[in-house]
Amino acid sequence: MNFYATILILIVLLSTLSYADTSPYDPTFHIFVPQHWINDPNGPYRDPVTGKIHLYMQYNPFGAIWGNMSWYHVTSDDYVKWKRSESLSMTNDRWYDLHGVYSGTMINNHLGNPVAIYACVENAGEEDIAQGRPDIQRVCTASPSKADLEGKRTLDIFEKSPVNPVLSEDDVPGLVNLNNFRDPTELWADPAHPDEWLLAAIARVKDDEGDNAHVVLFRTADPTFMSGYKFSHTLYTYHLEPMLECPDFFTVDNTNGYFLKLSTMEARREFVVYGNYQLSEAKDQHIYVEDTNRTTTFIDFGPYYASKTFYDPILKRRMIWGWVPEEMEQTQNVKVQGWAGVQVLRGIAYDEKQKRLKYPPIPELKALRRARLLNGTLTLLSGSVSTVLTPFEVGTMHQEIIAKFTFPADLFDETKGYTKENAPEVGLRIRTNTNGFEYTTVALKMPAAKAGSNVCHECTYPKGRNTAFKIYPINNYKGAAMNCSKECTKERTCESWVLHETGNKDMMQCSLYWDHSFKVPTPNKVVSSGVANEPLLYLERTKSGTIGYNLPLHGRAPLASNTELELRIFVDGSVIEVFKDDGLQTISGRVYIPDGVTHSGVALYTRNTGDASVSANIQVFSMGSIWN
Repeated sequence: MNFYATILILIVLLSTLSYADTSPYDPTFHIFVPQHWINDPNGPYRDPVTGKIHLYMQYNPFGAIWGNMSWYHVTSDDYVKWKRSESLSMTNDRWYDLHGVYSGTMINNHLGNPVAIYACVENAGEEDIAQGRPDIQRVCTASPSKADLEGKRTLDIFEKSPVNPVLSEDDVPGLVNLNNFRDPTELWADPAHPDEWLLAAIARVKDDEGDNAHVVLFRTADPTFMSGYKFSHTLYTYHLEPMLECPDFFTVDNTNGYFLKLSTMEARREFVVYGNYQLSEAKDQHIYVEDTNRTTTFIDFGPYYASKTFYDPILKRRMIWGWVPEEMEQTQNVKVQGWAGVQVLRGIAYDEKQKRLKYPPIPELKALRRARLLNGTLTLLSGSVSTVLTPFEVGTMHQEIIAKFTFPADLFDETKGYTKENAPEVGLRIRTNTNGFEYTTVALKMPAAKAGSNVCHECTYPKGRNTAFKIYPINNYKGAAMNCSKECTKERTCESWVLHETGNKDMMQCSLYWDHSFKVPTPNKVVSSGVANEPLLYLERTKSGTIGYNLPLHGRAPLASNTELELRIFVDGSVIEVFKDDGLQTISGRVYIPDGVTHSGVALYTRNTGDASVSANIQVFSMGSIWN
């Protein structure tokens, strides 16, 4: 404990735990499989007849690497305790899905019966494979058997439709390559055509503007949702990448417009487009019109991908499942863990003040709390590090940590330009070892004012994160840099901007980036650069002792209150989830520490806070298992 900190705490020391940490990496309150591979969550569904909660997911029954895509199944009665199925719901056993039973959805049809709609993928021919197109992607349907629906309603095994596939490559006008049509999502009533329903999927399409990603819609008049699909129109076009994945189109409480969730393949990011669903000028179809005043936002700043929302008809609320993959080399993971992939569940709500979606932990998680290890309040001076729980006192790698900081309104001053040496930050060190030399940092801090002063020349980042996500031509005049900076501030996913020459003396180019710790790749002279001067939420792992990737994860996270910050953190084996201010911003990440429970301590810290008085209330709980 830091000498300069004053602290009032209550520590509950557990002489014994009712469960043991048997593996340094296995989670206990996140869904995973003890062996093999899982990825995209598919068909989240709550049966209105039985009340049973179902989640299906991509699964490889033969190893901890991607391949042989099938649908795995888990169930719950309350979102607290879960049970793994003893059988696979679907396997790749038909000519049209030998390459895999890919992602899809589960929904009640107009007759009230559950239907699975999925991407069925056929192995391509030798010529296509030689040209880099290993598969042919289509859409298929399946449903539980009549006997199951009239009996126990386990929804455990699906029968594939005899008319599969219901959509093929020939149904997508302008489709580029046979392996760029997948991820069907929920159906909804077509407001422009009574007694018809619309199905959305993603496709790569050659259109009048080039080679772009399209969210394409198909209509059907079949109330069973099993046949009769035909192309309707494009709902949304994305021009920055030729292909996306896992679209989702939904409302939250039928207010604040419609939300379109998309997965970017290059940057592996989940983002949400805000807009309205309205009748087109031709009045024969409804189109999606983006709200440019509410720019896109990320769901998570970490390796969180392929998410799927669903509506619980019993609780009457929408939630979202997401896949958190491994963050170590695949060959290393197979040897070290023998399993891959974790599913995470969150709520969804619209924040009126921030004009954006937020993703809080579901309230049901509180039922997994086992013991309160700490409840205390302390004051932190600038530069202080206060250990509040040692690994011996914690004794578990499965924790919930809630830290509420209070500070002066001008601590994170967005009108000032900071450097790395004086940027203020407050946060926690989690997964600390006994001497405090190894730890993972969760913090809110101001960025350096110039992108160039925060360049990490030796870092490597996932493909796409060092690529400009928007490029604007700007007239070459004195205020060009200020305008480029304003464009970055407006775009809520932008962390840094670069203004550079174009070869035309009258024009400059403003490039906006999702990251700020990289060397900007541009062939032309950089005239000016900078960062969005808002706080960043950070998950820093360079001193964690992880045997996996340790790149920092971060994103823009403006304060919900000028004087308060809440960080709620879940530590679950190798899994870390961070929620700032009830999920306005989140980070998921992985930390693989072989010593396991010896790295389970907790500390609070501040840096560059000057004479400001920073206080923190912190609670720590041990967490139980979700498995029945």
